[in-house]
Amino acid sequence: MTEFDYDPSTRMLCGFPPIRKLGAVSGSGESSPFFRGGRAYRLELCDPSRGTDAKAVTRALIRDRETGEILSRFGEGCYYYSLFAEPDGDVLVLGTVSLPGKLCGETVRLFRSSDLVHWTARDLFTRPGWQYYNTSLARGPEGYVLLLEAGAPAEEVGSRPFTFFFAASPDLERWTFWDRSRSFSQERYMGGPWMTFCRGFYYVISVTELPCRRYSNYLYRTADFRDWQVGLYVPLLSPDERDRAIAPGADLTPEQRAAIPTGMLTSSSDMDLCETPDGRTLITYNVGNQLGFYYLCEAVCDRPLADFLENNFQ
Repeated sequence: MTEFDYDPSTRMLCGFPPIRKLGAVSGSGESSPFFRGGRAYRLELCDPSRGTDAKAVTRALIRDRETGEILSRFGEGCYYYSLFAEPDGDVLVLGTVSLPGKLCGETVRLFRSSDLVHWTARDLFTRPGWQYYNTSLARGPEGYVLLLEAGAPAEEVGSRPFTFFFAASPDLERWTFWDRSRSFSQERYMGGPWMTFCRGFYYVISVTELPCRRYSNYLYRTADFRDWQVGLYVPLLSPDERDRAIAPGADLTPEQRAAIPTGMLTSSSDMDLCETPDGRTLITYNVGNQLGFYYLCEAVCDRPLADFLENNFQ
């Protein structure tokens, strides 16, 4: 694996992306925004323990972004849900099946729906000895490519979990797991991923650990999963006072509303992106402190998704 960063000749031609934060929208965990029939929805993680109790019952939910209505709840027993919307087709949600007493697992489960209400489920695969956390699914020249955030086994992950590993499938049935030479990155903490294929590159957003338990989001891209470029305008999002604003119609408990104005914000994580019908980039992300306090925020960039991604490397 080779990583390319800036050098003395590098110029920033496009400028930092103009991201407008919209404020807190929900008390949920990791989320994925998406559109169906011109209407916006969100996949959200519902964890009553806020990540502090591995025995708590967790679920995914689908929310109508405009009305706040919850269309369905599903995926009990999984964690770290991610979403892939087939163009003009089904919506796929991946969940990592939790091992007893842990917020990680060795099995990845696929949920599928055509109406966002009724869901089928089947296991994609099980890999004993592996500890998977977040996932992200994309589709490119290799077919489906699945990103797997792993914390074990140590001989694969290295001394600095978490590390991203990849698998490819032509049909979501048969999987080829790429070896450690195509993992990324063994050198630092890599978590909370989002991945898509666009204009010849796979783009990956990762949570990066900064000094003193601060966390933010870095953007990378690769064409072959061997050579990687680092985005020029990183960190993409860091917590600030704009994250304390509460959006109209936000689904927050009175306790959450009371905590947001003074809660310790050390982390902006788990960015997920999609393009709106009018050609903008809609972003969801979590802010909090990685110690049980978090909530879900939204932001928008007035550029198409492909431009937003590509401009970060120009």
